[in-house]
Amino acid sequence: MPDPLHPPPPPASPTAPTAARAMSRGRAALVLALLALGAVLSVARWPWLATPEPVAESGVERVQCVSYAPFRRPGETPFDPLAFVDERRIEIDLKALAPLTGCVRTYSVSQGLDAVPRVARRLGMTVLLGAWIGRNAAENEQELARAIALVREERDAIQALIVGNEVMLRRELPEATLVGLIERTRAAVDVPVTYADVWEFWLQHPSIAPAVSFVTIHTLPYWEDHPVGIDHAIAHVLEVTRSMRARLPGKEILVGEAGWPSEGRARRDAVPGRVEQARFVRQFVRAADEHGLRYNLIEAFDQPWKRALEGAMGGYWGLLDSDARPKFGWHGPVAARADGRSGPWAALAAALLLGGGLAWAGLRAARAGGRAPLAPVALHGLIGAAAGAGLGATLAEQWRYMTVWNRNPIEWGASGATTAVALLACAAAAVWLARRISGTGEAPAVVPGMARTLRDWLRSDRAPGPDGLLGLVFGLVLFGAAVTAVLHGFDARYRGFPWPLFGPPALAAALVWAAGLRRAEDAVEERVLAAVIAAGALVMLWKEGWPNLQAVGYAALLLVLAGACAARTSTSRPSSAATDAGS
Repeated sequence: MPDPLHPPPPPASPTAPTAARAMSRGRAALVLALLALGAVLSVARWPWLATPEPVAESGVERVQCVSYAPFRRPGETPFDPLAFVDERRIEIDLKALAPLTGCVRTYSVSQGLDAVPRVARRLGMTVLLGAWIGRNAAENEQELARAIALVREERDAIQALIVGNEVMLRRELPEATLVGLIERTRAAVDVPVTYADVWEFWLQHPSIAPAVSFVTIHTLPYWEDHPVGIDHAIAHVLEVTRSMRARLPGKEILVGEAGWPSEGRARRDAVPGRVEQARFVRQFVRAADEHGLRYNLIEAFDQPWKRALEGAMGGYWGLLDSDARPKFGWHGPVAARADGRSGPWAALAAALLLGGGLAWAGLRAARAGGRAPLAPVALHGLIGAAAGAGLGATLAEQWRYMTVWNRNPIEWGASGATTAVALLACAAAAVWLARRISGTGEAPAVVPGMARTLRDWLRSDRAPGPDGLLGLVFGLVLFGAAVTAVLHGFDARYRGFPWPLFGPPALAAALVWAAGLRRAEDAVEERVLAAVIAAGALVMLWKEGWPNLQAVGYAALLLVLAGACAARTSTSRPSSAATDAGS
């Protein structure tokens, strides 16, 4: 009886591309098993991330204070000189925060934020009032004049006045100038006056501490020059606070910013996430209560505009999202994802689409070859369904990645175009695998180089054949991966690891390589791109360090993609006639 995995091949054409040697049953089974495993893992990841994890209880229901900025909706930014927040909006925001805290910290009194103390007083809340200090002396004077007036108008609602935020970190004023502004302001008001900066900068600028009523430090374990993982983050904050108390005796310490991002990329073993954020906040407020710390958490709402400055991480420090919905509660387990249904639904739709399409193609090929259609059709449908399920689930993950990381039309355009090419590459690989394993249709063993395919295409009026198209789309995927590898080498701090984009084509490239597909000798560009990717992956590992498992995984993925796409054969390159024969 006929072997369902290896039906008899059709008669060879003298102009057909170099044919692949018959696959052994063991190799075919291995390729199918790896494809199925990739699909299962891709789909299962969604419900796994949506499964709640135990997180320690905080023991409190409300926090001492949270940083508040009203620019939480898409398109809103304090960098817009015409931006203005009306009092009604501030009242809506503070009412949303009232169950969480009785205090908010602001960073400016401009753009309508001078209404915050008035609204806070009406709601029974208090304010750590911030006056923004920068390079412009005239604007500094206006900001301080308004802040001083607000203190006098709303004395009962204002706990303290913070003159400047991270001015020394940004290197925007000389130390002596800032000290002069602080001292002048302190003489003009009857509330405590402080300055806020990263804790190291208080030590680097020792003349600031004597000028303030108390010291406000920022300690963010995730953003440290030497990042601290979530397992040691609370101990790090406590140690920094203890050290600052010892080095600045006689000055009360306020932890003015402490928090953890819910989205972004890992920095060594410091990993963002909803579970990690919940864990940090719950443990921190409990530790602060036990050690008698004054603190302010960063921050109230997610701030999408900060992604332009700090990557995805900057936009997701809020205890509430940009729609004012809490990301987690104070009790019970917390899930990494709020909804685990999108991926499986996308997987089902893609499995039906690609599986049905390949089954139909298999039926046509089997009929054309004059053979019983059942085995080829079943194999085509099986391969298409498995490839589609994995691709659909990962595409849903890629869409989520794009919404988190993309900040402007250029990034949306670039990532969208690369995603489309990656999808086409995976679909082309699924078609090749189906033909290769079932023995129906053309499945060339050697694909031409990207440059040759484009050159032949431009010289003729015919589109590339199946082998040329397969080589072209994977060459374009290599180019996109090489760009990301180079960018990571030169500017990695605010860049993510786009594994949902390059993961599926890397697996597809590995599977077709395992099934016998190779590049022709003339694929020079592909091997250059592969070398760039390999070098970028190694630089990434060197810069990120082995504790960063996200970087390690992404580097391994890039190496698999580069190696599989650029693997060459000693077979002579196919002629342009052979390339065109499959179209």
